This record gives sequence, C-alpha cells and structure tokens, in this order.
Amino acid sequence: MKKTYIHPMMNIHDIEPTNFLAASVTSDGDAVDTSNPVSGDADDAAARELFDDDFDISKFLWTVLFLLFSVTMSAQSYTTVEPADAPADGKTHGMTLYLKNDTQVTYELQELSHVTYLPGVGMKVYLKNATTSVDYLFQQMNKIDYAQDGNDNANWKDYGWADYPEAWRLEYPHLSANVTPTKEGAEEKSQIIVKRTDDYGITFSLEWDNAKVANRWTCYELHAGNTLTGADRNDDFKADPEVAVSPTLDDYKNSGFSRGHLCPSADRQCSKEQNKQTFYLTNMQPQYQSHNGGLWSRLETLVRDFATNDEYTALHCDTLYIVKAATITNKVTINNTEVDGVYTGKCIGNTNHTHELLVPKYFYMALLHYNKETDSYHSIAFWTDHIDGTQSVKNLADYAISIEELQNRTGIDFFCNLPDVIEEAVEQQEPDLDFWKKITKSGS
Repeated sequence: MKKTYIHPMMNIHDIEPTNFLAASVTSDGDAVDTSNPVSGDADDAAARELFDDDFDISKFLWTVLFLLFSVTMSAQSYTTVEPADAPADGKTHGMTLYLKNDTQVTYELQELSHVTYLPGVGMKVYLKNATTSVDYLFQQMNKIDYAQDGNDNANWKDYGWADYPEAWRLEYPHLSANVTPTKEGAEEKSQIIVKRTDDYGITFSLEWDNAKVANRWTCYELHAGNTLTGADRNDDFKADPEVAVSPTLDDYKNSGFSRGHLCPSADRQCSKEQNKQTFYLTNMQPQYQSHNGGLWSRLETLVRDFATNDEYTALHCDTLYIVKAATITNKVTINNTEVDGVYTGKCIGNTNHTHELLVPKYFYMALLHYNKETDSYHSIAFWTDHIDGTQSVKNLADYAISIEELQNRTGIDFFCNLPDVIEEAVEQQEPDLDFWKKITKSGS
C-alpha cells in the first residue's frame, strides 16, 4: 500500500470559496496542490482529473455547495514536540485515510487545524501551515482511522471525529462519558458546543451538562490572530439555543449572583459577533460579585498578559491554551480529603425562573503556554475559593497549582490530546515563578 504523509509548508489563511478544488486527491490517490481554482472551459476535464473514474456530477455539485458553506478561518498554528520515545516512525498520528486505490494518507496531529464534514458527501481537511484545504469525497475512501500511537487518553480514542470534529484540539479536556452529539434527547446528558465566527475562527468551546444545567468547562486559545481589540462589550446576556436545557435571564435575576463569564468578554474583542458569543449563559457560572469582580477578574487580566505581554513569561507565547471552569460535582478532593464541591443553597432567580442553578464552591483555570521557536510547553493552574466577601489578594502565586493537582481535585483530564510523553511532563510541572513572571506583583 502506498503511504503519503502530509507536511504543510505555510500558514493557513481564509480559503476562497472558488478554491474548493485547490487541494484534492488525484485519480491515483495522491494529494495534489492545484493552487489556481478550476474555472471556465477547463471545469469538466480538470474536475474529472481530480476525482476518481466513477465521478458523480450530483456529488460534485453537492461538494461545491458543501465547500462554499464550510469555509472558516484556521486557528493559530502550533507544533508538537517530538519526544525521544515517540512512535517508531517519529510521527504523532492524528488521522489516516484508506483510499479505494490502495493508497494510505496519514495526517499528523500537530499539522491538523480542523476537519469539516458533510454527511454522505465528503470532508475538508484543514492543515495549520498550508494555504489550501485537502478535499475528499467519501466515495474515494474505504475507511478513516483516527487512532494515534502514544496517546492513549486522547478524545478520539473514545469519541468519533464526525460527532465531535474539534475535540482533538489541544485546549480540550477529555470529554465526559455522558456526552452526546445531538441536542435531541440530551436533557439528561452533556453536549459539546462550539462558538465560532467566519472571520476569527473558534471563539470558544464548552461542555454543557443539561442534567445539572451547568457548564462543565469552557476552553479556548489566545494568540496573535484572535487577541485584536476594538469591539465594544456587548452585554447581551441570553439563553443558548444550541443546548437542550439552557439557563434563562430570569434564573439569575434578583438571585444575588452575577452571571460570571468563563471565556471573558475582554478576551474576545476582535469583532462584535465574536464578543456577543461570550454572553451566552452557557458560558457563565453563578458567581458572587465580590469574587467575579475581584480575584477572578485579576486572574483573567493575568491570563491575557501571559498571552500578549512578553514581560509576563520567560518565553514569547505563540499560543496560550486555556480551560476555565468551576466545580459542579457534589464532592471534590483537596489534599486527599473529600470536601463539598457545590454550595447547599442554589442560585434562584425571580418568580419567573425556570431552574434553580447550582453554585460552585471553587473556580479554577488550566493554562498551557506554547513557544514555537523552542517547541516547548509550560503549564500552570489556578484554584480559588468562591466566597461571598472581599478577598485580600496580595500574591496570585498563592493560588497556583500544578495541572496534576488540578486533575486530582476535579477528576478532569486536561490537555489530553497531547502525546502521552509530553502530557505527563506538562501535568507534573510545578508552578515555575521564574517562567510565569510578575505573578507575585499581580495582586491588590
């Protein structure tokens, strides 16, 4: 079987809809780059060269529509360090396509940006460092394998890419066992929700627990492509139509709790549309305002500084991968002792409220810093008590813990899509104040 490894050369930019055939598979299965769009009198012949001998014009037209409507912007590029004990071929495999002409095409995890599917038609593979996507019709394939050596706990080992096409991203924690890909019938299950814009890609992703009417986590990236400023704060708080059971404005009104952002408004100011998405109530947790506007706000500012200000980290940050959440389980484990994870009292809104929302006792963040030049990762986590009252914050380093400790407390597997060797090293890193500079000066 002929094997082809895909290696991108340049950064992805917006894909023009007319370039839908710019990178595809030839009739003998090789990935090819035809950077000029197929057009004019050459349409028919060129299209037949790009697809197999059983070319179906109806599927071709469906593919045109599919690709026109699926154009999105890629995320910031990143590369996985190749550890000494990586798989034998030196690759960290993310996806392998087995084509009908006995050709095997393998994409490496660190090269993939995202994959877009149209059921029954085909898929577009977006690479981080290429100017075009690679397009396939399902009629060209025998099967798709999403397994990866050296990454036993990655999301794609337990969940299909077609159901959760972004869950391989490095900012994603491991999905819960109770997750479902559809809104229908999800009232007692969790859903993965991805908010995005055409101009700036993914705004954030979250796991929503419909049974608890609570956010399990929100994750996102900060990098040069999505930290632009200019859009004003939207303040249009609203229910989320994508989940089976969403909080309402009445659930918060007169409750005594603030609607506390997880992906904050100030982290998404590239456009009005992007900022507006942060105001879905699924991106919130009930917070005492003293915590929301105090300690939590200071940590939010610190996170932005880590991503955008080189004075705050020992190495330039090309991408900061972020998970923010609060405890929604009845019990958590701190220092080998089981303690309550939520308050007994609920967030109860006005007389028109629909739900009585649980109130977390702890809020936390997990951060993964990537520097492209040195191909290195650094991690840190923050854990805060969610209390009603002013907290004297003199040293934010006092709230810093390791990713491993955060996992022990929450039971959530963070940065699970890294190769295991790198993930283990990231988890065990203790907070390094020589690397995460100025934390000790970021209090009040």
